[in-house]
Formats: sequence, C-alpha cells, structure tokens
Amino acid sequence: MPSELREDPGPEDYHHDVHDDWEDLDGSPAPEVHSRSLDLGLLLLRLGALLLVTRGLDKAVDLQTWIGAVDDHVLGAQAPELVAWLVLLGQLVLPLLLVVGLFTRPAAFLLAALMAAPWVLTVYPRLDYTVLGEGGAVTGEPTLLYLALTLPLVFTGAGRWSLDAMRSTGRP
Repeated sequence: MPSELREDPGPEDYHHDVHDDWEDLDGSPAPEVHSRSLDLGLLLLRLGALLLVTRGLDKAVDLQTWIGAVDDHVLGAQAPELVAWLVLLGQLVLPLLLVVGLFTRPAAFLLAALMAAPWVLTVYPRLDYTVLGEGGAVTGEPTLLYLALTLPLVFTGAGRWSLDAMRSTGRP
C-alpha cells in the first residue's frame, strides 16, 4: 500500500514523527493514548535536572578549590581554569535550559556528555574499580543517575509544555 503525503500534524498526532501504514485489524489507526501523561512525565524529568544546579553552585562558591581539583587531574591540567569554568557553566546553564524546555535535545546531549565524562575518565579506569561498592551501590552511581536523567530527553525532546514547543509550532 503506497504511503500518502500528510499535512502538518495536528494536536492529536503530536507524538507521531512519521506516518506508517500499520493499522489495527479493523483498519482504523491506533489512537494516541498517552499525550497528557507523557508531557507531564517529560516535565517532571526536566525538573529533575535542577538537582545539578546545586552541584554547580557548590563549585561557584569555592571556585579556587574547584580549579585546584581540576588542575590535579591529568585531563584538566592543560587548561584548568577553562575546563573548570566550562564544567561550572555546564552544570548551571544546561539544567536551566532543560527546566524551561529550551534547546532541550542539544542541552540534554551536552549534559549527558558532561555526566558521562567523569565516570569514563575517573571512576571506570581506577585500579580498585569494582562494579558494586559499599552497600551494593554501583560505583559512581550519582553520575550514572544524572546520565540516566538526561539521556532520555535527547531522544524524546521536551514535550508540549516547553519553550521548544512554543517556538516550533507545537513540535518538540
């Protein structure tokens, strides 16, 4: 069956990126059943990024100590002030972009990279690395949880309740 060209999707087709020819057995297209709850879930996921702002504020309060910690690491020693400022701004600005839902996909990608980098560069290569640490927690668990918080937003976008939806006529 050939595909037909579709007009811009209306609110009822909000979460459908492309039209496919899969239909129910009775021949009618399957209805979208999770529109409001999905948007609420994405909003709550985006609000969870506010937890990272406190980490950035902690670094901003004692900036010299943070720059010294970056300088002690082999990767940050080349340009400790630049790396320290980039991480600090990333932990302050990117979560705020996620919360308001502006440039959500790129901000979530950068934040996911910002959270994955410390785990890959500092936690995983340690000589005493074990998968499970004290109390059964995964080693580097907070970093992995922030990664798990931001990575879904890379693929889903912000949802309808965001500035992205306002600026792109309803599409995240």
